[in-house]
Amino acid sequence: MLKIDLVRQDREGELIMTGELDAITSPEAETIVNEAAGRFDRLILNMEQVNYVSSAGLRVLKRANSAMRSKGGTLLLKKVNKPVMEVLELTGLAVIFKYA
Repeated sequence: MLKIDLVRQDREGELIMTGELDAITSPEAETIVNEAAGRFDRLILNMEQVNYVSSAGLRVLKRANSAMRSKGGTLLLKKVNKPVMEVLELTGLAVIFKYA
């Protein structure tokens, strides 16, 4: 299960994610993240309460990063906890993201 809450500040949006970002939750997460990416110049994904991320979840993050970069925006990962950071590092994806 994954819960996503939007905190908005003018041209910046922050999505606070809670739970697991996996094959089951990634379609809904991708819809929400893509919608936010279209609305904001700067998008922050607060990952503090994400306790698991699968390859499907990583794909959501990569696509969001690409979408923001292609429009000249910025995607930031915020408060990435240790288990999620370990997955990012093991897959070599940690270096493609910016962090808040």
